[in-house]
Amino acid sequence: MADRHPSLEVLAHLADETRHALAFKRLACEVAGTEVSEDLCPQEATTWFQTLDRELATWTTQAVGREDVRLNYLLTTTLVEQRAMVLYPLYKAATHHAAVRAELGRVVTEEQSHRRDIEETCLRLLAQAGAPDLSGPKALEERLFDGFLTALENGPGGSRAAGNAPERSAS
Repeated sequence: MADRHPSLEVLAHLADETRHALAFKRLACEVAGTEVSEDLCPQEATTWFQTLDRELATWTTQAVGREDVRLNYLLTTTLVEQRAMVLYPLYKAATHHAAVRAELGRVVTEEQSHRRDIEETCLRLLAQAGAPDLSGPKALEERLFDGFLTALENGPGGSRAAGNAPERSAS
């Protein structure tokens, strides 16, 4: 249970992400031809997200000199959304499934303005607190995501297992 009542901003974001999760689940089942009951690399995905959230909370506290739950939410969301905006277009370009391409296109379009609003608010609050830019948090996210990406590439059905490891870049 949350330790405080969520704001309208947080609830709206939760509703958007829940709608996206439902759409992706439907697509996964359609592509698989059956109900999909397991996530890809669930331990590594959980580790990436939970460690990112925890370490960004520590970074935020150090950067602004106090705990700031809203700023941590904004910072974590900014970096996760930035990651999605790198991955979704790549996946859209690579997939052969028209329904997947269409849904990814809709999600990217929806996320663009939402992501920008959150990122701008995050940057404004960081600047008001005299905190540095996002280079430190971005480097942290990239380091943590690399572990998840390696698991995806090497795990069951991962890119390397299929002999198609993608080129990797810094972001």
